[in-house]
Amino acid sequence: MNKYKRWLNTPTLFNSRGLALVELMIALVLGLVIIGAVTGIMLSNTQSFRTNRGLSQLQDGARVGYELLARDIRQAGNMPCGNDIPVVNILNPAQTNNVPWYYDWDNAFIGYDGDSALANVDNQIADTESLVMLSGDAGGVYVEDYDTSNNSANFTVGTASGNAHGLLNGEVLMVCNESQGTIFQMSNGQGNNADKLVVNTGNSQSPGNCTKGLGEIIPGNNANQPCNTNGNQGPYGHNSVIAKLTATAWYIGDNGRAGEGGRSLYMARLSNNAGAGDVQQIEIAAGVTSMALRYRLADTSDFIDASTVGNRWADVNAVEVTLTLLTQDQNISTDTTVNEGRLGRALTSVVAIRNRSL
Repeated sequence: MNKYKRWLNTPTLFNSRGLALVELMIALVLGLVIIGAVTGIMLSNTQSFRTNRGLSQLQDGARVGYELLARDIRQAGNMPCGNDIPVVNILNPAQTNNVPWYYDWDNAFIGYDGDSALANVDNQIADTESLVMLSGDAGGVYVEDYDTSNNSANFTVGTASGNAHGLLNGEVLMVCNESQGTIFQMSNGQGNNADKLVVNTGNSQSPGNCTKGLGEIIPGNNANQPCNTNGNQGPYGHNSVIAKLTATAWYIGDNGRAGEGGRSLYMARLSNNAGAGDVQQIEIAAGVTSMALRYRLADTSDFIDASTVGNRWADVNAVEVTLTLLTQDQNISTDTTVNEGRLGRALTSVVAIRNRSL
């Protein structure tokens, strides 16, 4: 009996042994399979997230770029008082042979191929196309009275809201009515002159006006004085419209972020920098690597490139815009040898110039 109890209390080989080597290896394999499956799912989700994020960036870039660019194209060459009136430009640079694009109303809509670079734009990618558009942006300011006494052109102005006009010294403006429009720079009109708008010559503003007269330009004595200082009085009476000159250029520029592809769609816009005309470069959409432009003339149905348009830019009534975009993230596409594995899309849209399509 005692021997039997001792035998029952003695640990057997079955009760005292641990895991066998085979069992341990099976457990490790199963663990590795589970870890591999989880890692694969995680990597797949990460890649799917990067792909979706890249596609979203492409869509957002194309949407913002097309929306803002199309707005400028539709307004190109627009004059608040009508688009069939003559326009006088009394700005000093307009009297030279090389008028900067942002003051050149004679080319209120013009495209450039890759052989031409935009003036005062320092980050344009070489051999890429660009598009320039000028228009008048009316803001509810109108002429109450136009005084040309004392050899200076002084407007008394009013606004639709009844408040001060809000225009700053040095603003490049347009005044127009049903018979004529004039582009000039406002010399003074702030502070105590909140209801006044002064047009003068001299070096107080840049680029400055070559004459005080807002009518047809009277030639000056020589190249150093291309305009007669007093000039002709303009035909601007009560209710003539005063608008800001809007000048924009669209181009492909270097954004300085090589790791994201380095290229973006940019807009260069004329701005007032402390009384001086200045060109402000604004990044609109990252990842836009190229912009291809083709133009339709009023008497044709085909779209042609800039070199074929020649000197008929006034006859262009629509633009075909193709933007090529790449994602900012690399190694997304299946072929990592092309564009560093970035996904790419090319999107095309046609935009009509509003005042030329009627």
